[in-house]
Amino acid sequence: MATTAPARDFAVPVHVPQEMVRDIDLYAIPGSDRDVHDAWRALQAGPELIWTPRNGGHWIATSGRVVEMLFKRTDLFSNREIAVPPGSMLLPMLPIQKDGEEHRVYRAIIEPAFKPRSLEAATQRARTLAIDLIETFRPHGRCEFIGDFALILPLVVFLSIVDLPQADRDTLHRHAEVMTRTADIAKRHAAFKAIMAYLTTWIERRRAEPGADLLSAVVHSRPFGRPATDEELLGLGGLLLFGGLDTVTSMMGFVMRFLATHPDHRRWILDHPNRIASAIEEIMRRHGVANVMRTAIDDVEVAGVTLRGGEHISVATCMHGLDERAFDNPLAVDFERPAQWTATFGAGPHRCPGMNLARMEIRILVEEWLRRIPDFEVDPGRPLVQQTGGVNGILQLPLRWVAHPPA
Repeated sequence: MATTAPARDFAVPVHVPQEMVRDIDLYAIPGSDRDVHDAWRALQAGPELIWTPRNGGHWIATSGRVVEMLFKRTDLFSNREIAVPPGSMLLPMLPIQKDGEEHRVYRAIIEPAFKPRSLEAATQRARTLAIDLIETFRPHGRCEFIGDFALILPLVVFLSIVDLPQADRDTLHRHAEVMTRTADIAKRHAAFKAIMAYLTTWIERRRAEPGADLLSAVVHSRPFGRPATDEELLGLGGLLLFGGLDTVTSMMGFVMRFLATHPDHRRWILDHPNRIASAIEEIMRRHGVANVMRTAIDDVEVAGVTLRGGEHISVATCMHGLDERAFDNPLAVDFERPAQWTATFGAGPHRCPGMNLARMEIRILVEEWLRRIPDFEVDPGRPLVQQTGGVNGILQLPLRWVAHPPA
C-alpha cells in the first residue's frame, strides 16, 4: 500500500485530513510495471478517498461505491475536466466535457454512428481484418500482440469510420499515447496541438467535399440550430480521435493476457460460444482501463470528508471492478457471475458512446483468435510492459502458441 507522504508539487489544502494524503502519481503507481491492476487495488487498503499532491493535487476514489456515485450523480459532479493533470486539454473535448443539455446536444451529433445498425460495415471490416492479421503471424508460432494486432485492428476500423488516411495511423496513435500516458504537461500540450492541427486540415477538406463518414457528419452538424464553430468542430473531432486511438487497444491487451494465462477460461468460451459476450464483459470488469476525472460542482460530503467545490477527483473504472465491497471475490473472473452493473464504460449520460464499437471489436478478436489459436501463453523469454495513466495499458504483450497449429 502507498504510504502517507509530504506534498511534492502542490500544497495539501487545510481541509484535507492528513491521514488521507498519499504520494501517488497516477502515471507511475508503485508496482504498476509488474501488474497495473494489482497496483491500483493496493490503494484500496485504506480510505475510500485519498488525496495526492501530484499532478496539481487531486482526490482519488478508491472504492467501488464512490466510483459509482461519481459516475451517476451528475447533479453533484461535473465532467468539465476529464484528464490528469487538469488543464491538459487546451479546448473542451465534446461532448464529454459538457454537462446537461449542452452534453445532450453535442452527443446527439456523434452517437448515431455508433449504433449497432450503423456499425454493420465496420463489423465486417473488423472480422475480415482480424482473420487476415491472425493468419499472417499464426504460422510463426508467436507474436507481439500489441504491435501485431491491437495497434492495427481498432485503429484501422476507426479511421475507416471517420474516413482518414490509414497511412496516418501510427502518427496519430503516438500523439494519443502521449496524451494518455505522459504526465508532462508541455508534452501533452504539444501532442494536443499536433492533433488539432491535423484535424484542422481535414475539417477544411470536409467542408469543401463532404462524404458519408462520421467526420463529415460532425463538420456539417448544426448544434443548437446553427453551424458548428471551429472550436466545436475541433472539440468533437478531437474526442473522436483520442477515444478511438487507444482505449480499445489497451483493453484488448488485458483480455489477451488473461486468456493466455487461463486455459480453462479459454476452453469455457470455446464450449459456450453463445455466451461469449457475457464472458468478455466479465473479463473487462476485472481489467478496467479508463481513468477519468470528475469535478465537485459545490461543496459535497463523500465518504466522510468534505470536498470543496471545484476540486478534482480521479475516477479509475478498475477501482469498481476490483472492489470486494462491490463484487464477491472480485479478482476471480467468473463466467457464471450474476449480471450487474460494472464501471467499464461508465454510467449515466456520459456513458462511453463508443462502447458498441469496442465490444464488437473485442468479441471478434476472441472469436477469431480462439478458432485459430486455441492454446497460447505469455512468452516468458520476452518482456511484458505495462503502464498506468489516463488509460491503463499493456504496451508489449509477447505471446507464443503452446501447440503450434498447422499452417
